[in-house]
Amino acid sequence: MKGGAEIVRLSSLNIKVEAIETSKFSHYRTNHLFERFGEIHTPQDLKEYCLWAEENKVKIYILGNGSNTLFVGKRINSLVLKNKLEKYLKPLPGNRLEVSSSSQVMDVLKYCQEHSLSSFYYLSSVPATVGGALAMNAGRGESYHQTIYDFVESVTYLDGGDVKTVMKNQLEISHRTTMFTGRHSKLILSAVLKFTPEVFEKSPVQERQVWSKEHQDNIAPNCGSVFKRANFSILRRLQGIAFGKTQYSKKTTNWILNKSSSSNSILVLIWLAKLLHFINGNSNDIELELIEVD
Repeated sequence: MKGGAEIVRLSSLNIKVEAIETSKFSHYRTNHLFERFGEIHTPQDLKEYCLWAEENKVKIYILGNGSNTLFVGKRINSLVLKNKLEKYLKPLPGNRLEVSSSSQVMDVLKYCQEHSLSSFYYLSSVPATVGGALAMNAGRGESYHQTIYDFVESVTYLDGGDVKTVMKNQLEISHRTTMFTGRHSKLILSAVLKFTPEVFEKSPVQERQVWSKEHQDNIAPNCGSVFKRANFSILRRLQGIAFGKTQYSKKTTNWILNKSSSSNSILVLIWLAKLLHFINGNSNDIELELIEVD
C-alpha cells in the first residue's frame, strides 16, 4: 500500500481523508488510486465523514473485506471508508451472540462449532466480515433459500447521526440485497445472532472448506459469483473465455479470475455476458452481484 498526501484533517473533527494507491481493497487485487480514503474507528467517525462527504459532494462506500467489490477506473473518486470498528463476540443467554460488524465470518463459525451450535457454515469459504455478509445478505444459491439472516435476531446500525436497532422482520431484505448494500451512509455496527444446539460428527467448517477446494476455483484472485441473476446456460458457454490476463473460470460457473492490475478486462468480460443475454433476449434476466465503485 502506497501512502499519498493527506487531503484533509479537520481540526474540529477527528477524521482523516487521504489519497492512497493499493491493490488490497478488492479480492480481484486490481490496483487503484483512491483519491479519498478514511477509516471508521467509532460511530462518531462516520458521522463526521458523512458531513465531509456532503460538503464535498462525494459518494460514500463502506468497505469490509472487499470480497464483492469491483472498483471501476484507475482513479476512485468516492470516499472509501474502511470499517475498523472494534472486533468482538459477546455471548448472550439463549444461544445468542452479539457480534461486531468488523468481526470475521470465520470467527463466528469457529465459535459456533466449538459450542456445538447451528450456523451459516456454508459461508466458511467466504472471506467476509460480518458487516459485509449482512449488507449483501450472503448465503447459498437462490434456490436453497438459506442466508445469514436465518440466524439474525436484530441489527444495530448508524443512519446519519442516529443509532438504530431493528428486528429482522423490520429490515428490507431480498436475494443478495439489503438496505445496506452499495454506496450509502448506513453503517452496520453489530448484530445479535441466534443459534440452536447441534451435534456434529465432523467439523462443518472443514467439510465446507473441502467442498470449496473441490468445486470453487481459487487459482487466481476473484470475488466469487459475478452475477446474482443470469441465464446460466449462457454463463456456462463463457467458461474459459479470456480477455488479457482475466478469464471466466473453467471450473466454477459465474466466476471471473483476474491476474491483471486493471479492472478493465473484468469489465469487458461482464459486458460480454450482458451482450450475450441481450442477443438471446434475456437482457432483463442478468444482474450483477458485484458492487461497482468509481
